[in-house]
Amino acid sequence: MFEKCTGVHYFGKRNEQMSNDSFEAMLNESFSREAGVAIGTRVRAAVVSIGAEYVFLDLGMRSEAMLPRAEVEQDGALTVAVGDTVEVVTVAVRDGSLMCARRLAQAATVDRKDDRIAIAAQVQEAFDAGMPVEGRVKESNKGGFNVDVCGMRAFCPVSQIDIVYCDQPDVHVGKTYSFQITKLDNGGREMVVSRRVLLQKEAEALKEEAWKTLSVGEVRDGVVTSLQPYGAFVNIGGVEGLLHVSEISHVRIGHPEEVLQKGQSVKVQIKDLDAAKRKISLSLKSLLDDPWDEFAAGVHAGAVLEGTVTRVVDFGAFVEVASGIEGLVHVSAMKVGERVSNPRRVVSPGQKVEVRVQEIDPDSRRVSLAMVDKDAEEEKAATESFRASASAGSSMGTLGDLMGKKLGRP
Repeated sequence: MFEKCTGVHYFGKRNEQMSNDSFEAMLNESFSREAGVAIGTRVRAAVVSIGAEYVFLDLGMRSEAMLPRAEVEQDGALTVAVGDTVEVVTVAVRDGSLMCARRLAQAATVDRKDDRIAIAAQVQEAFDAGMPVEGRVKESNKGGFNVDVCGMRAFCPVSQIDIVYCDQPDVHVGKTYSFQITKLDNGGREMVVSRRVLLQKEAEALKEEAWKTLSVGEVRDGVVTSLQPYGAFVNIGGVEGLLHVSEISHVRIGHPEEVLQKGQSVKVQIKDLDAAKRKISLSLKSLLDDPWDEFAAGVHAGAVLEGTVTRVVDFGAFVEVASGIEGLVHVSAMKVGERVSNPRRVVSPGQKVEVRVQEIDPDSRRVSLAMVDKDAEEEKAATESFRASASAGSSMGTLGDLMGKKLGRP
Protein backbone atom coordinates (compact mmCIF):
# COMPACT_ATOMS: atom_id res chain seq x y z
CA MET A 1 0.00 0.00 0.00
CA PHE A 2 1.12 3.58 -0.59
CA GLU A 3 1.58 5.94 2.31
CA LYS A 4 1.92 9.65 1.55
CA CYS A 5 5.40 10.87 2.53
CA THR A 6 4.19 14.06 4.22
CA GLY A 7 2.92 11.99 7.12
CA VAL A 8 -0.78 12.28 6.25
CA HIS A 9 -1.67 8.61 6.10
CA TYR A 10 -4.60 8.58 3.72
CA PHE A 11 -3.33 5.48 1.94
CA GLY A 12 -3.51 3.39 5.12
CA LYS A 13 -0.80 2.54 7.66
CA ARG A 14 1.83 -0.05 7.14
CA ASN A 15 2.69 -2.55 9.89
CA GLU A 16 -0.99 -2.98 10.77
CA GLN A 17 -2.07 -6.00 12.81
CA MET A 18 -2.62 -9.17 10.81
CA SER A 19 -6.40 -8.87 11.17
CA ASN A 20 -6.38 -5.41 9.61
CA ASP A 21 -4.07 -6.60 6.83
CA SER A 22 -6.40 -9.48 6.11
CA PHE A 23 -9.43 -7.18 6.03
CA GLU A 24 -7.65 -4.79 3.70
CA ALA A 25 -6.65 -7.66 1.45
CA MET A 26 -10.28 -8.78 1.32
CA LEU A 27 -11.36 -5.26 0.34
CA ASN A 28 -8.71 -5.11 -2.34
CA GLU A 29 -9.82 -8.43 -3.72
CA SER A 30 -13.43 -7.24 -3.66
CA PHE A 31 -12.58 -4.11 -5.64
CA SER A 32 -10.55 -6.14 -8.08
CA ARG A 33 -13.46 -8.52 -8.72
CA GLU A 34 -15.92 -5.66 -9.07
CA ALA A 35 -13.94 -3.40 -11.39
CA GLY A 36 -11.41 -5.75 -12.89
CA VAL A 37 -8.76 -3.43 -11.43
CA ALA A 38 -6.10 -4.65 -9.01
CA ILE A 39 -4.26 -2.42 -6.57
CA GLY A 40 -1.18 -1.01 -8.29
CA THR A 41 -2.84 -0.91 -11.72
CA ARG A 42 -2.51 2.14 -13.98
CA VAL A 43 -5.92 3.14 -15.36
CA ARG A 44 -7.63 6.04 -17.17
CA ALA A 45 -10.68 7.41 -15.42
CA ALA A 46 -13.17 10.22 -16.01
CA VAL A 47 -13.52 13.10 -13.53
CA VAL A 48 -17.11 13.14 -12.25
CA SER A 49 -16.86 15.79 -9.53
CA ILE A 50 -14.32 17.94 -7.71
CA GLY A 51 -14.39 18.50 -3.95
CA ALA A 52 -12.39 20.59 -1.54
CA GLU A 53 -9.85 17.80 -0.86
CA TYR A 54 -10.47 15.13 -3.47
CA VAL A 55 -11.30 14.66 -7.12
CA PHE A 56 -13.83 11.87 -7.66
CA LEU A 57 -13.29 9.47 -10.54
CA ASP A 58 -15.46 7.00 -12.42
CA LEU A 59 -13.74 3.61 -12.72
CA GLY A 60 -16.94 1.78 -13.64
CA MET A 61 -17.63 0.74 -10.04
CA ARG A 62 -20.59 1.19 -7.74
CA SER A 63 -18.67 3.82 -5.80
CA GLU A 64 -16.35 6.48 -7.10
CA ALA A 65 -12.58 6.40 -6.69
CA MET A 66 -10.79 9.29 -4.98
CA LEU A 67 -7.71 11.26 -6.09
CA PRO A 68 -6.15 13.91 -3.80
CA ARG A 69 -6.97 17.32 -5.25
CA ALA A 70 -3.38 18.50 -4.67
CA GLU A 71 -2.20 16.09 -7.37
CA VAL A 72 -4.14 17.94 -10.08
CA GLU A 73 -3.26 21.47 -8.98
CA GLN A 74 -0.48 23.64 -10.33
CA ASP A 75 0.37 26.91 -8.63
CA GLY A 76 -2.93 26.63 -6.77
CA ALA A 77 -5.03 26.25 -9.93
CA LEU A 78 -6.83 23.10 -11.05
CA THR A 79 -5.50 21.46 -14.18
CA VAL A 80 -8.57 19.25 -14.77
CA ALA A 81 -12.31 19.76 -15.08
CA VAL A 82 -15.38 17.56 -14.83
CA GLY A 83 -15.50 15.32 -17.88
CA ASP A 84 -11.72 15.21 -18.35
CA THR A 85 -9.90 11.89 -18.42
CA VAL A 86 -6.86 11.38 -16.19
CA GLU A 87 -4.34 8.60 -15.84
CA VAL A 88 -3.92 7.32 -12.28
CA VAL A 89 -2.68 4.34 -10.31
CA THR A 90 -4.94 2.49 -7.87
CA VAL A 91 -2.96 2.49 -4.64
CA ALA A 92 -5.11 1.50 -1.64
CA VAL A 93 -8.50 1.18 0.01
CA ARG A 94 -9.39 3.59 2.78
CA ASP A 95 -12.66 3.46 4.69
CA GLY A 96 -14.19 1.42 1.90
CA SER A 97 -13.11 3.88 -0.85
CA LEU A 98 -10.61 3.14 -3.59
CA MET A 99 -7.75 5.62 -3.46
CA CYS A 100 -5.77 6.68 -6.53
CA ALA A 101 -2.64 8.72 -7.08
CA ARG A 102 -0.70 10.28 -9.94
CA ARG A 103 2.63 10.43 -8.14
CA LEU A 104 4.32 9.55 -4.87
CA ALA A 105 4.67 12.86 -2.99
CA GLN A 106 7.92 14.18 -1.56
CA ALA A 107 8.69 13.53 2.13
CA ALA A 108 9.24 16.37 4.58
CA THR A 109 11.67 14.47 6.81
CA VAL A 110 12.89 10.90 7.07
CA ASP A 111 14.46 10.40 10.47
CA ARG A 112 13.43 7.12 11.98
CA LYS A 113 14.63 3.79 10.64
CA ASP A 114 11.04 2.55 10.46
CA ASP A 115 10.10 5.53 8.28
CA ARG A 116 12.99 4.85 5.93
CA ILE A 117 11.98 1.23 5.57
CA ALA A 118 8.36 2.18 4.93
CA ILE A 119 9.29 4.84 2.36
CA ALA A 120 11.69 2.49 0.58
CA ALA A 121 8.81 0.05 0.24
CA GLN A 122 6.58 2.80 -1.15
CA VAL A 123 9.23 3.79 -3.68
CA GLN A 124 9.56 0.16 -4.73
CA GLU A 125 5.79 -0.05 -5.17
CA ALA A 126 5.82 3.18 -7.20
CA PHE A 127 8.53 1.71 -9.43
CA ASP A 128 6.62 -1.54 -9.88
CA ALA A 129 3.36 0.29 -10.67
CA GLY A 130 5.01 2.83 -13.00
CA MET A 131 3.83 5.67 -10.78
CA PRO A 132 5.66 9.02 -10.96
CA VAL A 133 7.44 10.19 -7.82
CA GLU A 134 8.06 13.70 -6.60
CA GLY A 135 11.69 14.70 -6.21
CA ARG A 136 13.75 17.77 -5.37
CA VAL A 137 16.86 18.51 -7.44
CA LYS A 138 19.60 19.02 -4.85
CA GLU A 139 22.68 19.62 -7.01
CA SER A 140 24.16 19.15 -10.44
CA ASN A 141 27.25 17.07 -11.09
CA LYS A 142 29.15 15.62 -13.99
CA GLY A 143 26.62 13.95 -16.21
CA GLY A 144 23.44 14.75 -14.30
CA PHE A 145 21.73 15.68 -11.03
CA ASN A 146 21.36 14.36 -7.49
CA VAL A 147 17.65 14.20 -6.67
CA ASP A 148 15.99 13.72 -3.29
CA VAL A 149 13.03 11.35 -3.64
CA CYS A 150 11.23 11.04 -0.31
CA GLY A 151 14.55 11.24 1.51
CA MET A 152 16.22 8.73 -0.79
CA ARG A 153 19.01 9.65 -3.18
CA ALA A 154 18.39 9.29 -6.91
CA PHE A 155 20.35 10.18 -10.02
CA CYS A 156 18.86 11.92 -13.05
CA PRO A 157 21.05 11.99 -16.20
CA VAL A 158 21.35 15.46 -17.70
CA SER A 159 19.65 14.21 -20.87
CA GLN A 160 16.60 13.19 -18.81
CA ILE A 161 15.94 16.42 -16.89
CA ASP A 162 14.05 18.10 -19.73
CA ILE A 163 12.51 17.40 -23.11
CA VAL A 164 15.00 19.75 -24.75
CA TYR A 165 18.77 19.94 -24.46
CA CYS A 166 19.88 21.25 -21.07
CA ASP A 167 22.70 23.78 -21.49
CA GLN A 168 22.20 25.47 -18.10
CA PRO A 169 21.98 22.74 -15.43
CA ASP A 170 21.92 25.19 -12.52
CA VAL A 171 18.43 26.45 -13.44
CA HIS A 172 17.02 23.10 -12.24
CA VAL A 173 18.79 23.03 -8.87
CA GLY A 174 16.32 23.57 -6.02
CA LYS A 175 13.30 22.80 -8.19
CA THR A 176 10.76 20.09 -7.33
CA TYR A 177 9.54 17.96 -10.24
CA SER A 178 7.70 14.75 -10.96
CA PHE A 179 10.00 11.93 -12.08
CA GLN A 180 9.62 8.42 -13.44
CA ILE A 181 11.82 5.79 -11.79
CA THR A 182 13.65 4.00 -14.61
CA LYS A 183 16.00 1.87 -12.50
CA LEU A 184 15.81 0.67 -8.87
CA ASP A 185 18.39 -1.79 -7.55
CA ASN A 186 19.94 -2.86 -4.25
CA GLY A 187 16.89 -2.12 -2.15
CA GLY A 188 16.56 1.40 -3.51
CA ARG A 189 20.19 2.39 -3.00
CA GLU A 190 20.67 2.66 -6.76
CA MET A 191 17.83 4.74 -8.18
CA VAL A 192 17.78 6.40 -11.59
CA VAL A 193 14.94 8.76 -12.51
CA SER A 194 13.76 10.61 -15.59
CA ARG A 195 11.69 13.75 -15.93
CA ARG A 196 11.91 13.65 -19.73
CA VAL A 197 9.80 10.48 -19.91
CA LEU A 198 6.87 12.21 -18.19
CA LEU A 199 7.23 15.38 -20.26
CA GLN A 200 7.15 13.31 -23.44
CA LYS A 201 3.98 11.57 -22.28
CA GLU A 202 2.37 14.92 -21.52
CA ALA A 203 3.43 16.27 -24.92
CA GLU A 204 1.97 13.23 -26.69
CA ALA A 205 -1.29 13.62 -24.76
CA LEU A 206 -1.45 17.29 -25.75
CA LYS A 207 -0.84 16.36 -29.38
CA GLU A 208 -3.67 13.85 -29.38
CA GLU A 209 -6.06 16.36 -27.87
CA ALA A 210 -4.91 19.12 -30.24
CA TRP A 211 -5.42 16.98 -33.35
CA LYS A 212 -9.07 16.55 -32.41
CA THR A 213 -9.63 20.31 -32.67
CA LEU A 214 -7.68 21.20 -35.83
CA SER A 215 -9.44 22.17 -39.08
CA VAL A 216 -8.30 23.52 -42.45
CA GLY A 217 -8.71 27.29 -42.71
CA GLU A 218 -8.55 27.83 -38.96
CA VAL A 219 -6.37 30.68 -37.67
CA ARG A 220 -4.15 29.82 -34.70
CA ASP A 221 -1.66 31.59 -32.46
CA GLY A 222 1.70 29.89 -32.55
CA VAL A 223 5.34 30.09 -31.54
CA VAL A 224 8.29 29.55 -33.89
CA THR A 225 10.26 26.55 -32.60
CA SER A 226 12.96 26.22 -35.27
CA LEU A 227 14.11 27.73 -38.55
CA GLN A 228 15.28 25.71 -41.55
CA PRO A 229 16.29 26.80 -45.08
CA TYR A 230 12.98 25.44 -46.39
CA GLY A 231 10.72 26.99 -43.76
CA ALA A 232 9.86 27.40 -40.08
CA PHE A 233 8.28 24.97 -37.62
CA VAL A 234 5.55 26.52 -35.49
CA ASN A 235 3.94 25.10 -32.36
CA ILE A 236 0.17 25.71 -32.40
CA GLY A 237 -0.95 24.39 -29.04
CA GLY A 238 0.88 21.11 -28.57
CA VAL A 239 1.47 20.21 -32.22
CA GLU A 240 3.99 21.50 -34.74
CA GLY A 241 3.25 22.53 -38.29
CA LEU A 242 5.49 23.54 -41.16
CA LEU A 243 5.38 27.10 -42.40
CA HIS A 244 7.05 26.71 -45.79
CA VAL A 245 9.29 29.54 -46.93
CA SER A 246 6.90 30.25 -49.81
CA GLU A 247 4.04 30.75 -47.31
CA ILE A 248 5.80 33.25 -45.06
CA SER A 249 5.44 36.40 -47.18
CA HIS A 250 4.19 37.70 -50.50
CA VAL A 251 7.69 39.07 -50.94
CA ARG A 252 10.29 36.55 -52.08
CA ILE A 253 12.69 35.68 -49.23
CA GLY A 254 15.81 33.57 -49.30
CA HIS A 255 15.73 32.19 -45.73
CA PRO A 256 13.03 32.29 -43.02
CA GLU A 257 15.47 33.95 -40.61
CA GLU A 258 15.19 37.11 -42.73
CA VAL A 259 11.73 37.77 -41.25
CA LEU A 260 11.31 35.30 -38.34
CA GLN A 261 13.23 34.26 -35.24
CA LYS A 262 13.03 31.32 -32.83
CA GLY A 263 10.56 31.95 -30.00
CA GLN A 264 8.63 34.58 -31.95
CA SER A 265 4.83 34.60 -31.60
CA VAL A 266 2.99 34.47 -34.91
CA LYS A 267 -0.57 34.11 -36.13
CA VAL A 268 -0.91 31.44 -38.83
CA GLN A 269 -3.63 29.77 -40.84
CA ILE A 270 -3.92 26.00 -41.26
CA LYS A 271 -3.52 25.36 -44.97
CA ASP A 272 -3.59 21.55 -45.05
CA LEU A 273 -3.85 18.59 -42.66
CA ASP A 274 -2.64 15.01 -43.06
CA ALA A 275 -3.85 13.15 -39.97
CA ALA A 276 -2.38 9.83 -41.11
CA LYS A 277 1.13 11.24 -41.44
CA ARG A 278 0.62 13.78 -38.64
CA LYS A 279 1.65 16.65 -40.94
CA ILE A 280 0.32 20.20 -40.79
CA SER A 281 0.93 22.85 -43.45
CA LEU A 282 0.67 26.45 -42.29
CA SER A 283 0.51 29.84 -43.99
CA LEU A 284 1.39 33.29 -42.77
CA LYS A 285 1.02 35.21 -46.02
CA SER A 286 -2.63 34.16 -46.39
CA LEU A 287 -3.37 36.48 -43.44
CA LEU A 288 -1.48 39.41 -44.99
CA ASP A 289 -2.80 41.95 -47.49
CA ASP A 290 -2.18 40.75 -51.03
CA PRO A 291 -0.09 43.36 -52.90
CA TRP A 292 -1.50 42.09 -56.20
CA ASP A 293 -4.92 43.59 -55.48
CA GLU A 294 -3.55 47.13 -55.24
CA PHE A 295 -1.10 46.67 -58.13
CA ALA A 296 -3.65 45.28 -60.59
CA ALA A 297 -6.10 48.06 -59.74
CA GLY A 298 -3.63 50.94 -60.06
CA VAL A 299 -1.25 49.94 -62.85
CA HIS A 300 -2.12 49.35 -66.50
CA ALA A 301 -0.33 48.35 -69.69
CA GLY A 302 1.90 51.13 -71.01
CA ALA A 303 2.83 52.51 -67.58
CA VAL A 304 6.52 53.24 -67.02
CA LEU A 305 7.81 52.12 -63.62
CA GLU A 306 11.09 52.13 -61.79
CA GLY A 307 12.17 48.77 -60.42
CA THR A 308 15.05 46.73 -59.07
CA VAL A 309 16.53 43.70 -60.79
CA THR A 310 16.14 40.73 -58.43
CA ARG A 311 17.31 37.83 -60.60
CA VAL A 312 18.96 37.37 -63.97
CA VAL A 313 18.29 34.14 -65.88
CA ASP A 314 19.15 32.87 -69.36
CA PHE A 315 15.84 34.07 -70.82
CA GLY A 316 15.70 37.49 -69.21
CA ALA A 317 15.58 39.30 -65.89
CA PHE A 318 13.06 39.59 -63.07
CA VAL A 319 12.39 43.09 -61.83
CA GLU A 320 10.56 44.04 -58.63
CA VAL A 321 8.27 46.93 -59.57
CA ALA A 322 6.34 47.04 -56.26
CA SER A 323 6.61 45.35 -52.87
CA GLY A 324 5.91 41.68 -53.52
CA ILE A 325 5.42 42.19 -57.28
CA GLU A 326 7.96 40.87 -59.77
CA GLY A 327 7.73 41.09 -63.52
CA LEU A 328 9.78 39.51 -66.29
CA VAL A 329 11.77 41.44 -68.86
CA HIS A 330 12.21 38.86 -71.59
CA VAL A 331 15.56 38.80 -73.38
CA SER A 332 13.79 40.04 -76.53
CA ALA A 333 12.59 43.18 -74.70
CA MET A 334 15.91 44.28 -73.23
CA LYS A 335 17.27 46.35 -76.14
CA VAL A 336 15.26 48.12 -78.84
CA GLY A 337 16.26 46.81 -82.27
CA GLU A 338 19.11 44.76 -80.83
CA ARG A 339 19.30 41.04 -80.13
CA VAL A 340 20.61 40.24 -76.65
CA SER A 341 22.25 36.83 -76.25
CA ASN A 342 23.40 37.20 -72.65
CA PRO A 343 21.11 39.17 -70.27
CA ARG A 344 23.89 39.30 -67.65
CA ARG A 345 25.83 41.68 -69.91
CA VAL A 346 22.93 44.12 -69.83
CA VAL A 347 21.71 44.08 -66.20
CA SER A 348 22.74 42.67 -62.82
CA PRO A 349 20.88 41.94 -59.51
CA GLY A 350 20.31 45.07 -57.44
CA GLN A 351 20.43 47.41 -60.44
CA LYS A 352 17.78 50.14 -60.72
CA VAL A 353 16.03 50.17 -64.10
CA GLU A 354 13.06 51.77 -65.84
CA VAL A 355 10.59 49.38 -67.41
CA ARG A 356 7.35 49.67 -69.33
CA VAL A 357 4.42 47.41 -68.47
CA GLN A 358 3.46 45.38 -71.52
CA GLU A 359 0.84 43.07 -70.01
CA ILE A 360 -0.68 42.25 -66.62
CA ASP A 361 -2.31 38.86 -65.94
CA PRO A 362 -3.82 38.97 -62.40
CA ASP A 363 -5.08 35.39 -62.58
CA SER A 364 -1.63 33.91 -63.16
CA ARG A 365 0.05 36.77 -61.27
CA ARG A 366 2.37 37.61 -64.12
CA VAL A 367 3.67 40.92 -65.39
CA SER A 368 5.41 41.25 -68.75
CA LEU A 369 7.88 44.13 -68.91
CA ALA A 370 10.15 45.80 -71.44
CA MET A 371 13.27 47.77 -70.67
CA VAL A 372 12.98 51.49 -71.37
CA ASP A 373 15.83 52.71 -73.60
CA LYS A 374 15.91 56.51 -73.06
CA ASP A 375 18.10 57.20 -76.08
CA ALA A 376 15.83 55.16 -78.33
CA GLU A 377 12.75 56.83 -76.87
CA GLU A 378 14.12 60.32 -77.50
CA GLU A 379 15.26 59.37 -81.00
CA LYS A 380 11.79 58.08 -81.81
CA ALA A 381 10.17 61.22 -80.45
CA ALA A 382 12.52 63.46 -82.48
CA THR A 383 11.78 61.50 -85.66
CA GLU A 384 8.04 61.80 -85.18
CA SER A 385 8.36 65.53 -84.48
CA PHE A 386 10.48 66.11 -87.64
CA ARG A 387 8.01 64.21 -89.80
CA ALA A 388 5.11 66.19 -88.43
CA SER A 389 6.91 69.51 -89.03
CA ALA A 390 8.01 68.55 -92.54
CA SER A 391 4.50 67.63 -93.54
CA ALA A 392 3.36 71.05 -92.30
CA GLY A 393 5.97 72.84 -94.49
CA SER A 394 7.95 74.45 -91.69
CA SER A 395 11.73 74.81 -91.89
CA MET A 396 13.50 73.05 -89.00
CA GLY A 397 16.78 72.13 -90.67
CA THR A 398 17.80 68.56 -91.20
CA LEU A 399 16.63 65.56 -89.20
CA GLY A 400 20.11 65.34 -87.71
CA ASP A 401 19.86 68.93 -86.47
CA LEU A 402 16.53 68.24 -84.80
CA MET A 403 17.73 65.03 -83.15
CA GLY A 404 20.80 66.84 -81.91
CA LYS A 405 18.61 69.40 -80.19
CA LYS A 406 16.44 66.66 -78.70
CA LEU A 407 19.46 64.83 -77.38
CA GLY A 408 21.05 68.03 -76.05
CA ARG A 409 23.89 68.19 -78.58
CA PRO A 410 25.03 71.65 -79.99
